[in-house]
Amino acid sequence: MSCIAEFTITSQALPLSDAIGSAPGMRLDVEQSVATDPVRPVLFLWASGGDFEAFESGLEADESVVSHEPMESLPGRRLYRVQVSDEAGAVVYPTDAEVESCRLDAAFTADGLHTRMRFPDRDALVRYRTRCSEIGLEMKVRRIYQGDVAVTSGYGLSEKQQEILRLAADSGYFEVPRTVSLSDLAAELDISTQSASERLRRGVGALVSSTVCSDMPSSR
Repeated sequence: MSCIAEFTITSQALPLSDAIGSAPGMRLDVEQSVATDPVRPVLFLWASGGDFEAFESGLEADESVVSHEPMESLPGRRLYRVQVSDEAGAVVYPTDAEVESCRLDAAFTADGLHTRMRFPDRDALVRYRTRCSEIGLEMKVRRIYQGDVAVTSGYGLSEKQQEILRLAADSGYFEVPRTVSLSDLAAELDISTQSASERLRRGVGALVSSTVCSDMPSSR
């Protein structure tokens, strides 16, 4: 049976390390990775949380980057197309392909590459970790769970957590002042107030873990 692992990879040889070092608060969420050449992938990255001017200056000086192009600018975040160079000392995509794994989420920060991946089985995960060690990458696993767990969101939310969060947002539960109560949400979903409270708290915890505190282990 497949398994899903949440982990962080650290190494100064990772692509974009110098660029992020120029803007330590920056987080780069990988929207897509195009790997026609596995050693030189093209990354589409949503940048947020840091100094954009400092980050772009860092991209110019980063030897792991061949080219970069801003594609979208929104309040608080920007989308970049980044071509990784041969100078990047640790590109993990070939290892992904080697063990036939599927990358579900990835984000670069000053602390490393935060990733959620699906592996064919635990043996594949062990081989992946061994391969990372061989190329000088430190892999810190935060969580491992079976691949049949119902996770349908990029933020690690279950379907039921998505349902109650969406209902809470649409109904005004997060507004100040609130326009509905927790018992109202529970009644709408035909569950107990206690179940609604637990489901809502776990959903919010998963969102915080995946965004504000990407190293925080979720409690689902």
